[in-house]
Amino acid sequence: STIVLLLNKTGVSILIAPSQSTQSQRMASQGEIAAVEVYTSNEPAMAKEIEYKGMLLVSKVKSRNMFSDIGSGLKSLVGGEIKGLSKLTSDIREELLWELREKAVQAGANAIVGLRMETNSIFEGVLDMVVFGTAVYFQR
Repeated sequence: STIVLLLNKTGVSILIAPSQSTQSQRMASQGEIAAVEVYTSNEPAMAKEIEYKGMLLVSKVKSRNMFSDIGSGLKSLVGGEIKGLSKLTSDIREELLWELREKAVQAGANAIVGLRMETNSIFEGVLDMVVFGTAVYFQR
């Protein structure tokens, strides 16, 4: 297997692909990325042929800003939605799903199956989110 570890300011991304996959590491177009289908099930809907490309995993650790933390602390005293934390979680989730789709295209896949997400609070105001699934190429 080939393991690619990408480190940047916003987190860590890991791509694990079978060694026989020799896809070039070209930049995928926005259309190719958006066309990748994502399923929590283990197979794409109505697929006749499925070729498994390997496991994909992306992860990010992010924190809220200081002003959001102060507002969240006050909001938690009276109850209700903490909008800063909800927005942070939503933003991270969307970024990771996009990154996972990018990695699927690079692996030669047109879908991700078995999608799973995990969110952990490392410490107050800092979230770690992991998203993983299996890249597949399928035909209907």
